[in-house]
Amino acid sequence: MGTVVAIALAVAVIPNQVVAGTSKPRIAVQPASTPAFGDNAGDPTIVSSNGTYYAFTTGTVLGNHIQALINTTGDPTRGWRSTTGLPYGSTALPVVPAWQQADTQTAPGVVQLGGHWVMWYDAAKAGHAGFTGFQCLAVATADTITPSAPVFHDATTSSPWCPPGGVLDPSPFIDPATHIPYLVWKTNDGSSPAASQVWGVRLSADGTNFAGSPNLLLTVTVGERTLDNPQLVASHGSYHLLFSGGDYQNSSYNQQMADCLGPLGPCTHPAGPFLTTYGSAYGPGGGSIFEDGSGRQWLAYAAWNRPCTMCDLDLVANRRLLYVAPTDLASSAPPVVVTGLAPTPTGGGYWLVDSAGGIHAHGDARSHGSMAGSSLNAPIAHIVATPDGGGYWMVAADGGIFAFGDARFFGSMGGRPLNAPVVDLAPTPDGGGYWLVAADGGIFAFGDARFFGSMGGRPLNRPIVGLSGGPHGGGYWLVAADGGIFSFGSASFHGSTGALVLRQPVIGMAVAPQEGGYWLVAADGGIFAFGSAGFHGSTGGLTLAASVTGMAADPLGRGYWLVASDGGVFAFGPPFYGAG
Repeated sequence: MGTVVAIALAVAVIPNQVVAGTSKPRIAVQPASTPAFGDNAGDPTIVSSNGTYYAFTTGTVLGNHIQALINTTGDPTRGWRSTTGLPYGSTALPVVPAWQQADTQTAPGVVQLGGHWVMWYDAAKAGHAGFTGFQCLAVATADTITPSAPVFHDATTSSPWCPPGGVLDPSPFIDPATHIPYLVWKTNDGSSPAASQVWGVRLSADGTNFAGSPNLLLTVTVGERTLDNPQLVASHGSYHLLFSGGDYQNSSYNQQMADCLGPLGPCTHPAGPFLTTYGSAYGPGGGSIFEDGSGRQWLAYAAWNRPCTMCDLDLVANRRLLYVAPTDLASSAPPVVVTGLAPTPTGGGYWLVDSAGGIHAHGDARSHGSMAGSSLNAPIAHIVATPDGGGYWMVAADGGIFAFGDARFFGSMGGRPLNAPVVDLAPTPDGGGYWLVAADGGIFAFGDARFFGSMGGRPLNRPIVGLSGGPHGGGYWLVAADGGIFSFGSASFHGSTGALVLRQPVIGMAVAPQEGGYWLVAADGGIFAFGSAGFHGSTGGLTLAASVTGMAADPLGRGYWLVASDGGVFAFGPPFYGAG
C-alpha cells in the first residue's frame, strides 16, 4: 500500500455528446400569511421536547448571544414567547468561552444525540469583530432543555474548526438510515468576494467533535451573491440540501434546495428558488426544516417586515420575523438519480443504473432485470457488468448486492452494521467474486476476491468514493474525494491529486486498458489522467445541469464515458449510444 502525490492537468473540451436535463426542487411550501413571532428571529432552528417547541435563533436585543424562544401551545405557527416572559434575558448561551468575542454568535443548529442536546453555532475569535474573516465553528451542550431553562454550556478552549476567511451557519444532521451524525456549514463569513461553499463532516458519536475530514458538498452558482444556512434533510432514503441564496439584507433573499448523493455529497445545483418574497414577507430565508410530534414537516424561516436595503443597520424599524409554514417534502416522491454506467465487453453499449435500481440499456446492452419498483433499504450506488456481459451486479449504500443474468451472488453486507456507507463495487477478472468498499475505506471481499488491505480505521483526509480492481485480481485501488489514491496488492501507484486544491471533489475512477494507469473524475466532469491512461477530454470548466456521478473506461481503449445524475452521458473517444 502506498500514497504518493503527483500532478496532472485536465483540459476542458466539448464532448462528443452532451445530454443533460434540468432539476426542480422537490419541495413545495404553503407560505405562512402571518408571522409566528413578531420580532427579530434570524436563522431559526426549531426542535421539540416533551410537548414544547423551542426556537433557537441568532442573538437579538431580546436574547443575547443566541436567542431562545418557547411555544407550549402545540401549534408551531403561533404562541411563541421569550423564555423569561420579559423583553430581555431570553438566551440559550448566557456565558461564552474566553476564546470567543461576545455578541458575535450566530446561526445555531440544535439536535438531540447520545442522551444530550448539542448546539453548533459560529462566533468570532476574541479580539475580532464579527464577519471579518475570523468567524469560527463552536459547539455547546445541554443535558436537558426545559421551558424555563433551554440553556447550553460551551466548555471549549478553542474552535473545532476555524479556517482562514471564516465559516458560518453550522447545522447538525443525523442520517436516519445509519444514525451517523454529520455537520454541514458554509465557508466565507462575508469578509471575502470568494465563492461560498458548503462543507460537511462526519461527527463523533456524541456530536461534539469531527470524526473525519471535511468534504465539499456544493459551490455557489454563478449569479448568486452567496449561499447561507445549509441544512441536510433526508426523505425516503434520499438526501437534500436546504440553503438560502441572494442577499439576506434585502428582498432578494430566497430559499433553495439541492439533491445530494449522500450526507457528504456531492450535491447538484437546483433550477432556482422555491420560496421568494411574497405579501409582507420580504426576503424569506435562513430556513430549516423540522418535524412535529406526528411526523409532519415544517419550514421555519425569517423574513423582513418591510422592503429595505442594508436592512440590518436598523433592527428597530427593520425586523426579521419568524415564519413557520408546512412543507410537503416528507410525502414527496424521492428523486431518482443515475448513479453509474457499466459498458458491455464489446464496447458497443452500456447500462445506466439509477438510485432506485432501474436499468437503462443502450447500444448492444441487454437488460437482465432491475430493482425498479422494489422497496430498497438504501439507494443503489453502482453497477458493474460480468466479464462476458451476460449479467451485472448492483450494490446499494447499505452493502446489499443484487445479481442479474449470469452474475452470481457471493454475499453482501446488507443487514450488517457498517461504520460508513458502501460506495462502490469491483468484480474479480473471472467474475467469481467481488470487493465492496465503504466511505471509510473498509474493504469487504466475497467469492474468490482476496483481501489485500484497507483504509478502514485509518485517518483519511477525505472519504473514499471509488474502487477499481488491479492486475489479474491481485490487488485494487481506492480513490478518495480529494483524489488521493491508495494502492493494495499488485495495484501500482501512478499518481494522485491528493495535494491539489480541486474545484469539485473527485467522485470516481476507471482503470485504463492493460491496467497501466487510471483516470479520476470530479463532480464537474474534470478528468485527471495518470500512467498509461490518456486524456481524451472532459467537461471540467463547463456549466452542467447536473453533477457527474460516474465514469467507465471503453474496453476497446478508445477513451471513456462520463454519466451525470440526470442521466446525461458524455462520450470521449468511444461512441455515444444514448442517455437517461
